Amino acid sequence: MSYIRTFAMSAALAVAALAAPVQAQESIKVGTFVPEQSTGVAQVIKPWLEAVQAEAGDTVRMQPFWGGTLGKDPYKQFELVQNGVADATWVLPGYTAGQFPEMGIFELPFLFRTAQEASLVGWKLNEMGLLTGLDGVHMVGFFAAEPNAIFLSTPVDSLEGLANLKIRSAGSIQAKWLESLGAAPQTLSSAEFNEGLSRGTVDGAIQGWTGMKTFKSLPLVEQAIEAPAGAIPFLLLMNERKWESLSPELQEIVMKHGGAAFAEAGGNAYASAGAAIREEVEAEGRISLMTFTDEELASYEDSVQPIYDDWIAATPNGQAVYDATVKLLGEIRGKD
Repeated sequence: MSYIRTFAMSAALAVAALAAPVQAQESIKVGTFVPEQSTGVAQVIKPWLEAVQAEAGDTVRMQPFWGGTLGKDPYKQFELVQNGVADATWVLPGYTAGQFPEMGIFELPFLFRTAQEASLVGWKLNEMGLLTGLDGVHMVGFFAAEPNAIFLSTPVDSLEGLANLKIRSAGSIQAKWLESLGAAPQTLSSAEFNEGLSRGTVDGAIQGWTGMKTFKSLPLVEQAIEAPAGAIPFLLLMNERKWESLSPELQEIVMKHGGAAFAEAGGNAYASAGAAIREEVEAEGRISLMTFTDEELASYEDSVQPIYDDWIAATPNGQAVYDATVKLLGEIRGKD
């Protein structure tokens, strides 16, 4: 009798186990508005996605949506991730005016010398709690492109030669610097910039080497002025509700490959990619390159101090962010 009872109980438990709901596999939709072959996707975000997938295994399904599948408008990327259309996406702070006031530090000309130091400083500022505007999102990673140059359709002899030219800028700080040189800043996307160059309604742009190649702008210009005109910051943001829904174990894996490791990888990727593109352009010889001596750069640094002061005064915690940035740059450069 006891054998029959034991058998019946075992059978009942087995049926209950079969009927119990199976825990659903976590899914994370990762989107970008630029194509898969772009430097930021191919060498930074995609390797992060693949590393998370490899370590997390069957507990998560990392779903890539490159090239604007979840939304093509570069100005709407923060809205997409904030609203949960994308679980995570690549956001350019310069395209979301007023949302990230402290990010203007990266626009300041002559402050950052390399993609690596801009990327690391950005992540450190986030860790220090000095970056605001991240409402409804979690920052997975921060990285930056190589310092911008100025690309022109018609060559000039000096920075002062930019006077009266229409130059595309990616933010208000760059716009103020252009105005200080007598140029007329233009707020345009990369696609609009290309169209403007083709039609002759725009004379040039502040842009990085990688951006010029990604958006196929190099054939449209004849000169690159290699003044370090700020570094474009990039954010990999995750919807806050999505982040909070992840298990602690999965959160740990996401940030193990994000954070400082992501910043270092992103900085290295853009520095290498930018250098390779520049070498190709120099070898081709079609686009003229204007470079500066250390003394010339020092003189220009002195001339932009009023722009630094204006940004500090206009940003609620601008002085703290600027002081922290200068200190971090000193520490980074001291290790080089």
